[in-house]
Amino acid sequence: MVLILVALVLMAVDNRNSAALAPVRTIATMMVYPLLSSVDFPQRVYKRSSGFFSSQSQLSEENFLLKQQLQVLSAQQQDLNLVQAENQRLRVMLNAAPREGYTFSMAEVFKVAQDPVRGLVTINKGSRDGVKEGQMVLDGGNIYGQVVNVTPLDATVMQLVDREHSIPVQNQRNGERGLINGHEKGRGYPLQVENLPANSTVKEGDVFVSSGLGGLFPAGFQVAKVYPGAIEFKKGNTSVSAMPTVDYEAVREVLLVWKNSEITPPPAEVTDAR
Repeated sequence: MVLILVALVLMAVDNRNSAALAPVRTIATMMVYPLLSSVDFPQRVYKRSSGFFSSQSQLSEENFLLKQQLQVLSAQQQDLNLVQAENQRLRVMLNAAPREGYTFSMAEVFKVAQDPVRGLVTINKGSRDGVKEGQMVLDGGNIYGQVVNVTPLDATVMQLVDREHSIPVQNQRNGERGLINGHEKGRGYPLQVENLPANSTVKEGDVFVSSGLGGLFPAGFQVAKVYPGAIEFKKGNTSVSAMPTVDYEAVREVLLVWKNSEITPPPAEVTDAR
């Protein structure tokens, strides 16, 4: 009964002048905190342990899937090695020049230009790592862009979506050649496919790959894909828009590419001969 009366008095005083009871509330909170913490302890232990086992289960599942993918890729690599060996023998028989081999090294994107028009990023490798201006940059099997400026510690890469970027391409389906340019409004807009033949048969879903003309970009790497409603046929001209095959908002790591005939770069993660 006494405790109830005391509680009622404190409530009345707090209602009239809350500042007066501030020290009391502070002391009461400090006294009750160990009790509240002990009551909450089992729940906190449960959450942490369940989160731990959930993470472990997820990691185990991801590890299993990655092992499966590794087995598939290993088998595909063996098949690719056979195809490359056969291709090399045919080139020798035909007295054709051997195809250029390439070496790859991973780099991280750590800075993006604030200019909404330009598609420029900075990577964490520079001239001391063998990077040079004009070097091609990939995102997997897709062309990301090219190096336009190099310092000893980092390098600036111009993305395909930059309004000043151009690349010679070829339609993977019908072999038609053209030129893909960045949109005049810059990144965030589709790429423009130009200089296609007047009788072009381009259609939705067509994929454009690098043609190799000019020698800067090797042939066969994906550049862009024609999306629905992006083709407009006019007299003597075909206007085509295409979306880059690279998701520039998601990419955080890229591949730098060297021709094997060029100056040997630092030790690379992957070597491939196309």
